[in-house]
Amino acid sequence: MDFTTAIKILLHAVYEELPSFREMDRAFMDRRLCKEIEIESLCYSSLSRKTAEISQDVLMEIFTQLSRKVSKERPSSKTTSLQLVDSTTIPLNKTRFPWATFRKTKAGIKLHLNLCYLDRDTQYPERFTITNAEEHDRNHFECLVDKTESTYVVDRGYFDYKLLDRLHNDGHFFVTRTKSNTTITVLEQIEPTHRKTTDGQIISDQHVILGGGNNHVTERFRLVTVLTKGQRLLRIVTNRFDVSSTEIADMYQTRWQIELFFKHLKQNLTIKQLYSRSEQGAINQVILTLIATLLTYLIKIELNSTATLFQLKRSFHYLRFELAEVWLERYRPG
Repeated sequence: MDFTTAIKILLHAVYEELPSFREMDRAFMDRRLCKEIEIESLCYSSLSRKTAEISQDVLMEIFTQLSRKVSKERPSSKTTSLQLVDSTTIPLNKTRFPWATFRKTKAGIKLHLNLCYLDRDTQYPERFTITNAEEHDRNHFECLVDKTESTYVVDRGYFDYKLLDRLHNDGHFFVTRTKSNTTITVLEQIEPTHRKTTDGQIISDQHVILGGGNNHVTERFRLVTVLTKGQRLLRIVTNRFDVSSTEIADMYQTRWQIELFFKHLKQNLTIKQLYSRSEQGAINQVILTLIATLLTYLIKIELNSTATLFQLKRSFHYLRFELAEVWLERYRPG
């Protein structure tokens, strides 16, 4: 089995949420499917071996080229996009995956992801790294940061005085939450022009420095305090001084879009159920899942469609043996 054939079969399995190599074998009892992939039949044991042999470097290059193509079609800038950074843990059986160290009774791997967000209909994975689940998120954050003058939106798990200063001095913008024990020195109070946000209201807008005592003292940053509709108090710190306090609050609110993206990966693709027990095979499957997402997004761009990635994915299932013109006509506007 050659590389191209294996990739086609695995991408089909990802889209169809096939749970195992054996189930892929059964799926290819359909002669129409074999004809599309250009094979006579499928042997699950051969596919299993091939999956573990596929070079991660090659898959990463495919992901990178697809991501660049999306970026070219949907250019991003400081004023039009946000970089949402977070991680998700994929829990695994410790007996079956002893290499995926996590906790005493659990194994797992962690996907660290940078999701480029332009709007609710336009977001795609841009950079990622995969580690054992025991790795701390902050240790891999800088692997995902590569655009000067981009705004990185992260949760407080990444909060660190020195990291914020380094981002600022390197020409990156950030929006994140402070921790409950953060030392804050207020330098100046700013009167908000508008107080209503998407999820609450602005309580205060301040220029501050963070840290003190034996801790590192940061540059001059901005602290926007928000009371959400659920009566939660959020202290959002940023080095963006060029936008309103409501825009800062709404930027942080978009962070939830990466959680929805992770939910999509786990519920609508095969990222929770790994085919291979080997480390390379398991990581290859996660990369293929991200490749499948980019391919779907490129189709969405080509169609100029408002359909979600999930809606397009389901269409691939029901129309998979139809001519391309059939689903092109269905989803192209007008």
